[in-house]
Amino acid sequence: MHTTTFTIQALVAAIGCCGTLAHAQDSQQVRFEVFNGATWSSSVDVGPGARIEFRVVVSYTGTRTDLLALGSMRFQPTISNFDLTGSDTQRDRLHPWRNGGVSGNNIPGSMISQAEAASPSLPSYGRVFPFGAVAMNAAGQNTLTEFHHQNGSDRAPAGSWARLAGGFSSNWPLPALTNVPVPADEMLNIDRGIAISQLAVISAGTAWQGGTQNIVVFRGAITLGDQLLRTLVLGAAQGSLLRNGDAQSADDSRYIAWQTSPADAGSHRAFNTVIVPGHINILVPAPSALALAAAGLLAAARRRR
Repeated sequence: MHTTTFTIQALVAAIGCCGTLAHAQDSQQVRFEVFNGATWSSSVDVGPGARIEFRVVVSYTGTRTDLLALGSMRFQPTISNFDLTGSDTQRDRLHPWRNGGVSGNNIPGSMISQAEAASPSLPSYGRVFPFGAVAMNAAGQNTLTEFHHQNGSDRAPAGSWARLAGGFSSNWPLPALTNVPVPADEMLNIDRGIAISQLAVISAGTAWQGGTQNIVVFRGAITLGDQLLRTLVLGAAQGSLLRNGDAQSADDSRYIAWQTSPADAGSHRAFNTVIVPGHINILVPAPSALALAAAGLLAAARRRR
C-alpha cells in the first residue's frame, strides 16, 4: 500500500510539472532497509523484544549520466503499527540519537561515519556524514525528534505511528500543498524534516561523497515491545519531500536535488521519487521458545516459594 501510494503521487507530480515522458524517467529511489542478521533487506521476521537495525538508502534511477553526487533532500521517516501501549519493555522503543539529536558536519561527534553506515549495530543513530551540511539543532528549531501519533492525532493517518522530524514539526505534513499562498508553517514543516545535504566538492574537499547509487543517509534501530502478530512498515510521510514551488506557487511537485559539477551543490531536481518501504513482521514465537519461556517462569516461581 505505501509503495503504490508514493509511487503514483511522484509520477503524477513529475508528469504534471514537466509534461514529458523524458522528465518522468528522471527518477530516484528511497529504500528503507532492515538488517535480518546476515544482510540488509526489505523485510525481516522476528519475535517480540527483538532489536532491529534500519537504514535509509538513496539511488538515482533515471537516464542522466552527468550526475556526480547527491545534493540535498528532506524527508520524515515514519513507522506504522508502532506499539505505544504499556511501559518499558512492553512498548516499542527507538534507540538514542547521536549527540541528543543535534548534528551537523561541523559538530564533532554528531554524525554517523561512512564505516558506521554499513555496520549492523551502533551505540547511537542519526544522519550519515557528509550529508550534514545543514545543521539540525535548536537554533534552527530542527533537533532530530521522535513524534508519536495515535488515532489521527496531529493530522496523522489512522493507527499508531512514530515519525522522525525536527523538534518544531509536531504536525504530520499535509500530503499536498496546492492552495496559494502556502502557509509559512507548512513550508517550515517540510524544511524541518530530516535534512540531507552536502556541499559542492570544491567547497567540501574530502568531506564529500560522490556517486549516485546506494547512498546511506540515515541510520536507526528499534527494540520491539510485546505486541504480537503485526507488521511495522518503515517509510516516509507523504508530503515531506522538498517542494518545487515557493509559498506563492501552486507547483507542489516534490524533488531530490543532485550535483552536476564540482562547483554544484545540487542544481538538478529529479521529481519522480519511488519510496520502497521496509517491513518488520512480528510473529508468534516458535513453540519451543514458548515452552522454554514457560519453563523459566515456572522455575522462577518455585524459587520464590
